[in-house]
Amino acid sequence: MNVKWFSPKEKLGVASLYGNSITLNTVAGIPFEYAYRVQVGIDEAGNIIIQSLSKERVDRGDLDEYCLLPLQVKQSYTRINSTQLMNSIAEATHLQLGKTPLKFETQWNEVENYLIIRLDKEVK
Repeated sequence: MNVKWFSPKEKLGVASLYGNSITLNTVAGIPFEYAYRVQVGIDEAGNIIIQSLSKERVDRGDLDEYCLLPLQVKQSYTRINSTQLMNSIAEATHLQLGKTPLKFETQWNEVENYLIIRLDKEVK
């Protein structure tokens, strides 16, 4: 008998974008388990980038403090709450964000150590 064993690593990382927050599922949130703050931006391809920052990195003082966002890390999700951030994302990406989430696949960039929210890969 041939058995295919399941691995949690095979599960898809998903980011849900709301009008006031970004919520990452368990898989997408793994790299932020020990993050102190995050930075969020947009790359040249129009994808959302989330950079995990340690307390030591933040304490060096060379980052713009207004770009550093707190996050909530729970057992089943990770969330970044900021209506201002989401308004900026909506403006830059032309997404209509509100109470109903838009869901997108995520991808971890191991070279640069940041999460990519792939806006070209919507999850239905």
